[in-house]
Amino acid sequence: MTNQRSSEFRLSRRSLLIAAAQLSVAALITLPLPAQGAAFTKHPLCFFHTHTEETLEIEFNPGSCSSKTLRRINHFLRDHRTGESHPIDLRLLETLCHVQRRAGSSGTIEVISGYRSPRTNAMLRQKSNGVAQKSLHLQGQALDVRITDLKTSRLRDIARSLRRGGVGYYADSNFVHLDTGQVRAW
Repeated sequence: MTNQRSSEFRLSRRSLLIAAAQLSVAALITLPLPAQGAAFTKHPLCFFHTHTEETLEIEFNPGSCSSKTLRRINHFLRDHRTGESHPIDLRLLETLCHVQRRAGSSGTIEVISGYRSPRTNAMLRQKSNGVAQKSLHLQGQALDVRITDLKTSRLRDIARSLRRGGVGYYADSNFVHLDTGQVRAW
């Protein structure tokens, strides 16, 4: 092989390897991730908001959540103090589905807090030093919940074992904080 043909071969081989790597990454990004080793299927979620006393029942399927269902979720999990809503990270609902499946739970998910507006978060920070200035509630990436047929300590333990984000346990207030940030626990 001449030097010219050899460098043409390396260049085309390199291009082929780059293209293959790009296709692999694209496939990984677009394929839904399996839920703890098994394919994720629809899961019924029943919610009760402790402040508004509203309920929401949905068949949740993370791979094909309709725009109507998204609007219902975002409205239900709005800041109950200001009425402002924000897109909710659907990975939170996936986490709730995983917790319920692992626990064998079909209980109602009681929501204490979903999205928080900056105004609400600032007000809560003045009342308590336990409210983060850059709370993931501000981004629609956190929920404070309990599930009617699970002890909050069991909810906490299962959520921690999933390693899908932050898990805070508030035994005195009887709720668990779930978020889609870094894996951590308190």
